[in-house]
Amino acid sequence: MTSAHTWRFELYHQVNRGDPNAGNDVHVGSDGKRYGMGREDYRPFVERCELIPPEGFEPLSAELGFLPYFGEQKPATTLGAYFKAQSIRGSTLQKLLPRDLEGLLRTPKDDRQYFSTRVEPTSQARRLVVIWNPEGQWYVDEVFYRIEGLGGWQRGACADVVEGTFSDFLQYSPLLAPRLSEGFSQLEHPERRQQRFSKDALVLRLQKTPGMPNTRSFWLEVFADGRFKRNGPLLSEVNADDAHRLTTLLIAASRLSELKEGRSAPPPPAHDGQETTLEFTVNGRRTRLTLGNDTPPFMLRFMKQVATAYGLEL
Repeated sequence: MTSAHTWRFELYHQVNRGDPNAGNDVHVGSDGKRYGMGREDYRPFVERCELIPPEGFEPLSAELGFLPYFGEQKPATTLGAYFKAQSIRGSTLQKLLPRDLEGLLRTPKDDRQYFSTRVEPTSQARRLVVIWNPEGQWYVDEVFYRIEGLGGWQRGACADVVEGTFSDFLQYSPLLAPRLSEGFSQLEHPERRQQRFSKDALVLRLQKTPGMPNTRSFWLEVFADGRFKRNGPLLSEVNADDAHRLTTLLIAASRLSELKEGRSAPPPPAHDGQETTLEFTVNGRRTRLTLGNDTPPFMLRFMKQVATAYGLEL
């Protein structure tokens, strides 16, 4: 998912990038003065901040404490041991994880929302810490373990990486999904909408078929872990990955069913016999759309959003 060459420590949380002065309702008070009602333009984004550990911090020996929500006890381990078990997988990793989620699920749902573990879909925790090692493996904190001593770390550079709420981010980000069960079916939460993460699952495909000479055609495939392949006669081939770009698009796709069609879409421009199709899978439902005169405006906007995100033109 990434080509990490050094240790990286990342904090994700939600910020609002809306204009606090946008859409203000102005009225005249009894004193003759003008007042604004202060309705804020709400535009949630997920921000990623670099975390800077204290001097002398040794990642491989950082202590991980097993979370108490699973009805089991396990000895503390280290981040280095967890990464090693993660690379070996099988019984080596399984020994570090809960037997199953029965202990967690015995707690009433109303109480589980206060648990910090990301395994619980209703958790109200509002930040996510991700640690990358030089081999490109990543550990997500507060899934099964909690790293000790994060409170003393400093924040470095920050940047917006996903458009959407933090809850959206947790539901659709390929950073979190595979870490929730580490591939073990007995650790899949029965109340989670999206189960059985497969990094090779094709979740987005956009294609414009060839037409007359000198017309632009292309194909794009995006996989569940954020990897994507893009090619076309007049394009440079791209084979890369971007988990956050995919997350933003999956969030947008999840909202399509909530939108109304509105007016009919205008006819698409002449395309010399070319056909443009979009396929995507979100929340277990696959949708296939062919661009045409009857394409709803909100679907056309989404197709353009996908194309723009990966440097393509419809």
